Amino acid sequence: MEAVDLSRRLTEFSQVAGEVLRDVEDVTEQQIRHWIVNPFLVAIGWDPHDKRQVFLDFPVRGSDRHVDYALLNGDGQPRLFLDVRERTGNVSDAGEVAEHAKAAKVPLALITNGREFSLWYIQETEAPVPLFVLPLKDLGDNAESLLGLSVEYRLSDTGIQQLRRSAIRVAVLVMLEENAEKTFDALVDWVQSQVAPGALDETTSQAIRDATMLWLTEEHLTLPAFAPREGQRLHELRPTTAKDWEAFPRGPSGTFQYRFDTTKTLDLRQSPKEVREQMRLQGLRTPTATSFGGFYHALRGRAGLGSAK
Repeated sequence: MEAVDLSRRLTEFSQVAGEVLRDVEDVTEQQIRHWIVNPFLVAIGWDPHDKRQVFLDFPVRGSDRHVDYALLNGDGQPRLFLDVRERTGNVSDAGEVAEHAKAAKVPLALITNGREFSLWYIQETEAPVPLFVLPLKDLGDNAESLLGLSVEYRLSDTGIQQLRRSAIRVAVLVMLEENAEKTFDALVDWVQSQVAPGALDETTSQAIRDATMLWLTEEHLTLPAFAPREGQRLHELRPTTAKDWEAFPRGPSGTFQYRFDTTKTLDLRQSPKEVREQMRLQGLRTPTATSFGGFYHALRGRAGLGSAK
């Protein structure tokens, strides 16, 4: 299954599921199973009625408890536990299902309350790691990050590593985006310390390299989470440098106007993230992602504001 096809299927699923949730005020966990979870599994290629793929009410070894769903690999071994919670249930806490997965050596746990989905990477000796928390309506926009869940992978090691790389890549891009004023070398060191202190495994290292390359070329702006508003694409944003801006004559110190269109203004008293967003909304960007830090500090220095805290 290609990402484009998965995106279409997930978008169609989320539209129908969203209508169900709007029409039924007090949906039960059982209804979430039938109206949300089963169609979701079908959308990503799994057959919830095929016992060779999906085991319902999977028994937890050594207890009388069970997990709502277990997705099986080609050898019939559980590789993902799926926990269905009530409509108001919190999916941002892995809770008991993560403990069950850890005990059974199952590497993934998926949790949903029908409105949101969260996926967790489970390791025997570490705390559960959230790979994503997505609202129902955003599943279609994140198809590329969900490919590793599709039935073609049958939750193989390859599929799981793809899921991890996608999650780490997005997390790193967010870090880079929010800290663009740092120098590149400082950014790389900082990201590695935040994502994976100490030695990096190959999956994490590759994800950081992938994200850094996307960020340097500003290709990340074409991703749903970073796309400029009002439908503007990256090539439609005009590059600008500090020399294109002059002090705003009627504004307080720290405000600037664009030489070529005086209706465009920037307030350098704000944070780097806020200034960068101002630029995007006005159809502008710096020539490269790494040049934003210099742009930001050059204008602040010209206004006598010094370094941002």
